[in-house]
Amino acid sequence: MEKNLYGEQIGSVIGETSPIQILFIVENTRSRPRLGEYIVVDYGGDYGFRERYVLGMIESISSGNPLAPESFSNPHVLPRLRLYDETRTRTYMRGTARLLSYVSTLVSRKPFVETPKTPPPPLSIVYRAGRELLEKIFSNKGRGWVRIGVLASHPDVPYSVNVNYIVQRHLAILAVTGAGKSNTVALLVTRIVGGLGGTALVFDMHSEYSSSQLGVKTSVIEPALNPLYLDTSEFLQLLRIPSNAWRQELVFREALKKTKESILSGEAMPSSFFELLRSYAREYGGVGRKRSEWERAVSSVINKIDDLYDRYRHIFRYDIGSNLSSIIRPGYLNIMDLGGVDEDTADVVVHHYLRRLYYERRRYLRGEGGYPDPILVVIEEAHVLVPRNESRVTKYWVSRIAREGRKFGIGLCLVSQRPKAIDENALSQTNNKIILRLVEPNDLRYVQYASEYLSDELLKMLPGLNIGEAIVFGLMAPLPAVVKIDQCTGKSGGRDIDAVSEWGSRASRDNSVLRIVEETHDLAGF
Repeated sequence: MEKNLYGEQIGSVIGETSPIQILFIVENTRSRPRLGEYIVVDYGGDYGFRERYVLGMIESISSGNPLAPESFSNPHVLPRLRLYDETRTRTYMRGTARLLSYVSTLVSRKPFVETPKTPPPPLSIVYRAGRELLEKIFSNKGRGWVRIGVLASHPDVPYSVNVNYIVQRHLAILAVTGAGKSNTVALLVTRIVGGLGGTALVFDMHSEYSSSQLGVKTSVIEPALNPLYLDTSEFLQLLRIPSNAWRQELVFREALKKTKESILSGEAMPSSFFELLRSYAREYGGVGRKRSEWERAVSSVINKIDDLYDRYRHIFRYDIGSNLSSIIRPGYLNIMDLGGVDEDTADVVVHHYLRRLYYERRRYLRGEGGYPDPILVVIEEAHVLVPRNESRVTKYWVSRIAREGRKFGIGLCLVSQRPKAIDENALSQTNNKIILRLVEPNDLRYVQYASEYLSDELLKMLPGLNIGEAIVFGLMAPLPAVVKIDQCTGKSGGRDIDAVSEWGSRASRDNSVLRIVEETHDLAGF
């Protein structure tokens, strides 16, 4: 077994050591250790197998030469140094590595992470981790695991994540624009649906997924709502009744209550919903002596109902039933296409379906019907719907599902290119992270503040990641890793527009039309 733990020798541990981090120097001049690469530290024969070998990850690497130190100030000597044979032989490399776990616990029958309690002795040998060892740790093919890519430093080693822990402990996918967020989302949900027969719901803010051919059972849902199933808070958001306008709120609450009673009792048709709403609001007499103020409140509510109907009549449908399974189909990748609605409407739509999912899953687990499948809910543009310093109705249900969703089989995935703008309570509840390239210092600090497992050294890697590379960590992952995310076939949205090519195409068309017009004029003149 020990022969398969490691590959070539890299170097040795130097300086003072700790159970957490080591400094090592590269002895093998042909070796080129890379950032994010895995190593095995051999504590020596004085230790038994259980504590002898420790897996680590290189978090920094540097190169130097005593003949060209930082204090070097004579540029005229440089050409001669380059010709001097000993210059190259004096070049050295050294790096730091974080010690992650005893190898013995990672390869046991029931693998688990156990960080070492003792530091390695100085001069302990450092090896590259062997491919067979890394596959055993990171390439889990058991039920409930899905592949999302390969180790960036070991492209021949697949990397898998545990879907149960994604649903139970939630996930955040964060990156600058163009770094690969939507590809990562598409890859994850298609492998959950196609590989595990799971159910996912993506709130698609920019119609990125609805136009893709992802190769799994897909149901595109238009953002339509039956007003009969909207609750009061959703209506107040759509009506834009301010929180301090208590008379308007009371008028509307009473009118909504009577409208629903009339329709549900069969006295009126669902299509008369807004007509009834106006009528009951107009009848409200108010309380107390300030009759004129109540009349103004009634007039204001009626005007807002009319405005609401004019603005959002295209999303109100009365044929949508109360059975949630007929809308969000179990075993499918469900895509709610929100690209054609404004942010306020998207906020209400997302809030509405999160609320219904929560109560339906709770009912199902009580044996009272309800929604039958555990589900992963993906919220794109999370900084818009779950903002840090703004009020959105979606925030309440995101926070509640983040706290309680694991008990009902509802997993959350928050996706954003602006982490610092996401509500910190929601972001901190996502115990799993896939972080692609991030550059902005405030975003970096905020992500670390909201992440239990993101060390300073991992944080420093984020600005240097290539497109499609991500730092993956959390309970879903065997160990923190730099991963090259697989390309999701069929994903068509999310790419940058080639403006220059489109301008050129339009100019060519315009020139063609111009030539035809000129030729027509010439013929007419002839």
